Amino acid sequence: MDFTQSQLRILEMIKNKNKISRKRIAEELELTPAAITKSIEPLLQCGIVLEVSQRESTGGRRAIDLSLNKYWVGKILGISLTPTSLVISVGNVAGEIVKTKSYKISEDKELIDYLETIIEKELEEEKGIKVISMAITGLINSEKGVIIFSPHYKRKKIDIRDRIEKRFNLPTLIENDVRAMALTEKYFGGAQDSENYVVLNVSEGIGSSIFVNGNLLSGHGFISGEIGHVVMDRSSLRRCSCGKRGCLEAEASNKAIINRLVSMIKLNNYSSLKEKLNTKGTIGILDVLQGVKERDFLSTKVSTEAMVIIAHSIDMIISLINPEKIILVGELFKENLLLNTLKLELQKVTLEEQKYDLIVSNMLDEMHTYNPISVVRHNLFKKNMWRDEV
Repeated sequence: MDFTQSQLRILEMIKNKNKISRKRIAEELELTPAAITKSIEPLLQCGIVLEVSQRESTGGRRAIDLSLNKYWVGKILGISLTPTSLVISVGNVAGEIVKTKSYKISEDKELIDYLETIIEKELEEEKGIKVISMAITGLINSEKGVIIFSPHYKRKKIDIRDRIEKRFNLPTLIENDVRAMALTEKYFGGAQDSENYVVLNVSEGIGSSIFVNGNLLSGHGFISGEIGHVVMDRSSLRRCSCGKRGCLEAEASNKAIINRLVSMIKLNNYSSLKEKLNTKGTIGILDVLQGVKERDFLSTKVSTEAMVIIAHSIDMIISLINPEKIILVGELFKENLLLNTLKLELQKVTLEEQKYDLIVSNMLDEMHTYNPISVVRHNLFKKNMWRDEV
């Protein structure tokens, strides 16, 4: 069906609020109850919207909440491409996940061919998939479904949506991974009641996403939020994945912390991680955080210095956007010493008048599972595919 403008506004509100009464919709949209009823009735008849649990009466007739029909779109095959892995999830727009698994990305396999192999396998195993949704690290044109540039995969200008849709004959959505994180926080995480917030993700790379006045900001050319490639130290010799030197990502990402710590250990600086490095040949960010927890001097020094740099990047965000919330995503922020270092440094560099909430995401362990699901939910009433194909 084709939606009227009133119906689109109502559907957006129901989508964002999860459950909401007709009366509340009428108040927020400044429409009459009769107009709301007229717009909602066709949505109920075609099954897009459902009447759900009645609220407790405050005197008079009980209000019935409206909610999206989680089965309207059907099953979603979600795919999150991180720098090192491919995370699969199957679920619906309500965030009910029925399956999740992870595949390691191998450098000796062509990425898109490997991706198609995994999708084919999952479609054979899981019947009833109606939509494919992908969250991918890098510069992503979500409107055209194109990978503009993904430095971690060393790929440019790939029309991935067109290729996947032609191969599997299913509507497909593509989004940048950190923009998808902002949507996950909006629908399932710590930003459900916020209209202005920023997500800062620190992992193998560093990226941010911006949600302003109720809208996800993509920017000109779909490359907003690339704070990881802002040069923080012009004298640095550390090369970033983008090719520049001294970027935030090259100075303070998980990978940067590990590389610096390994280099210092190899220069014969003492660390409790030295034996592990010699035995395994490598260390991971969880090893570094364990070193911080045990107050290993070198692990603590490198990690806290990275936190100071991250604090200065957050100061830039606050000064430019002044968001209501800054949501931190990353293993580093789980360690209290490092989080307190970040907060103390922010207090030094921000103005007293700049009010913001700094919170650590509670979705970290499930972020890659929910990201593709959130992308579908965000686009439910923005694209013609939902009317013509699903």
